[in-house]
Amino acid sequence: MNLNFKNNLIFFKESIDKELLKIYPLGPELLKKPIDYVVTGGKRLRPSLCLLICNSFNKDISKALIPAVSIELLHLFSLVHDDIMDNDDYRHSKITIHKKWNVPVAILVGDAILALAFKRLNNADHSIKELFNSALIAVCEGQALDIEYELLDHISEKEYLNMIDLKTGHMLGLSAQLGGILSNLSIDKQSKLKNYGTLIGRAFQIQDDILEVMSNTMVMGKSLESDFILGKKTYLMIKAKDKCPKEMIKIQKQSKKDYSLAFTMYKDLLIKEGIIDQSISFVNNTFNEAELISQNIISDNSLINFIKILKNRKF
Repeated sequence: MNLNFKNNLIFFKESIDKELLKIYPLGPELLKKPIDYVVTGGKRLRPSLCLLICNSFNKDISKALIPAVSIELLHLFSLVHDDIMDNDDYRHSKITIHKKWNVPVAILVGDAILALAFKRLNNADHSIKELFNSALIAVCEGQALDIEYELLDHISEKEYLNMIDLKTGHMLGLSAQLGGILSNLSIDKQSKLKNYGTLIGRAFQIQDDILEVMSNTMVMGKSLESDFILGKKTYLMIKAKDKCPKEMIKIQKQSKKDYSLAFTMYKDLLIKEGIIDQSISFVNNTFNEAELISQNIISDNSLINFIKILKNRKF
């Protein structure tokens, strides 16, 4: 991975961060302060991917910045509302909006961020607006399935992958596809870029499933307990229930008495039964599939280098 690639990503993130701080310059303090609070922090992977593709085709990054930042705003909107629904305490190493202020303010802030995302697209082509509308619906559908699945004892791997493709993969797919559109690529290449983004989103989410068991809140910068407490279906949990149904029933019963002990039992089971290793292999295979799709789209190694960064992430 060359230094120029890393420097480009740093430049993209700095440009996105500056633009985000200007999205709501004036307004009621009860809205402006939490908006300013929520737009600081984060990896900026989605908009950076869009700019990365445009840069590879020597397009004017400043023109791509507006739709790219709209992608990030759409993502931030989903995080604010997701944190409310899961009652999480931390996001991006900071107290969540609904904990720092309250739930009504957090709902209002999420709605305002969504409105700001679409307001920035007023002058965009109709086709781009349609893609954003579809992405918003996909994210909401993914979140709805996530909540529905909490009430089910078990779901299939296929159902889980469909859910995360909507909730996580679709936005990264949109980011890559938008980079192709703004670079005037063919419909075929735009489609391949969308598939590339969806696959890395799928791998990214399962990485999160692994890190939320193997890492800790300080490293991850967000709450880790809610998925286990709420009974959210993760790739690891699905595999554990398939392979060790009796042990998982014991762990679930224990979680109602002693969460910490149950979580330790769960983690030990995942390691002992090789489920962590199996999940890591699935992530790597998914990244490899995305890498194959990216070939013959961009002459440089930017999309492959982007995957390398995701593969090596610790949070």
